Amino acid sequence: MVNLVLFDAGLMGYSLAVHILLVTVGMTLPIIMSIAEFVSIKYKVKIYDVLAKRLANALIIFFAVGTASGVVVAIELFVLWPKFISILGQVGILPLYMEIFAFFTEAIFLGVYIYFWNKFKSRIRHWLLSVFIAIGAVMSGVFITMINAFMNTPKGFNIPYYLSTGKIIDVNPFAVLNTPTTWIEIGHVIGSTIFAGAAFFLAYFAYKLLKTKGIEREYYKKAAKISAAIVIIAIILTVIIGIESITNLMVYQPEKFAALEMNFNSGPHVAEVIGGLLINNKTVDSINIPGLMSFLATGSFNGVISSNDSLSAYAKSTWPPITVVHNTFDIMVGLGVLIGILMVIFLVIWLLNVNKIRDRFESNKFFNKLFSRKIFSDPFDNPLVLKVLIVIGVLAAFLLEDGWVTDEVGRQPWIIYNVMTVSAAANTSPSVLPVGIAIIAFYVIVLPATILFVRRVMKKRDLNNELGAKP
Repeated sequence: MVNLVLFDAGLMGYSLAVHILLVTVGMTLPIIMSIAEFVSIKYKVKIYDVLAKRLANALIIFFAVGTASGVVVAIELFVLWPKFISILGQVGILPLYMEIFAFFTEAIFLGVYIYFWNKFKSRIRHWLLSVFIAIGAVMSGVFITMINAFMNTPKGFNIPYYLSTGKIIDVNPFAVLNTPTTWIEIGHVIGSTIFAGAAFFLAYFAYKLLKTKGIEREYYKKAAKISAAIVIIAIILTVIIGIESITNLMVYQPEKFAALEMNFNSGPHVAEVIGGLLINNKTVDSINIPGLMSFLATGSFNGVISSNDSLSAYAKSTWPPITVVHNTFDIMVGLGVLIGILMVIFLVIWLLNVNKIRDRFESNKFFNKLFSRKIFSDPFDNPLVLKVLIVIGVLAAFLLEDGWVTDEVGRQPWIIYNVMTVSAAANTSPSVLPVGIAIIAFYVIVLPATILFVRRVMKKRDLNNELGAKP
């Protein structure tokens, strides 16, 4: 006998895991495209113009596939979670309507951008279209994240009355746009998505730099530089907002915070628990660092952790799977720190190879000896650095998915925190099974097919011809 609640949750998680990858590429691609065209116009370097055109063609494919995937996810929400959709339809529908406008903004401007490339007398006006495409893509993510923030910190209706009667009254649809966690979550989600997307592209361009020569190599080098700059900026913003989001979690979702930290203690000088398993309400095989949780939460090793931030304050029936979410959280933090350190090293090497900086320090014996070492050569010509960038791209994908697992599973057993459980929202009719199997098949096919199609389209293009140069 299939547990249909687990089937619904697993299917939704699987679908979103694939959809998030498509969204990540679709959100980041227009940003790189827009920067490339702007640089082309400002510095009159045609190779950037070619980069923008190629990325625009890839964007059409990802936009189309992402749209189809979004429709599938929407169908899943209605079929698998009818009671959740009932509340969302009455209280939180406004962000969904706004997302549709963002979608049409991207679609309309993308069509004009592609098909009227040479029709604009002013290239700046044409470039402005790419800005609106990027805004549309990002705002779609913003409005969907508002729905997730509503699920984490519900607002906009009389919750006590709903819990006692099952009826929704005192609806304020605008309140859903500004819950206590909305703007922190938007910053963290959009920042981490753009970071991951730029890391994907940087990994791809790094791979091509290892494989190509001549003008093709110059093309991929310029593309990699844009992607690397976005990765560095995005990861800095993501870390800053991520730290703030933990503080926010302590205030508005203390039970979730306690689960992520696997914390049963309160008071001063509380230890940070790293790794480990929860067995019979006891933490085993973990690393405990005395006072660190207090320091991270309050800025002092003797800072007081509230009893609300301890699992002991909550009924066990409301706990998420502690071992799972605690370890996914630790992996998320660990990978984020690792990638951050690697990108700092990459940035230092990159800056040391900027001509003005290199000329200033090259006369110094220490720096002259440093520059002579192969590892400190131009990072975009250094095979070791390029291979590390490829690894970072893979880790970024895992980090993105791991972060979403931590957020969504960490809210369990609630689909809407302290309002509706997952089991209460799920469709437990056996009729969902064939729909689920069809959706699984769709996603098994769509992601690899999309990647192969984009690769084939891009591979057939001749760079010399696009530059108007002789081979």
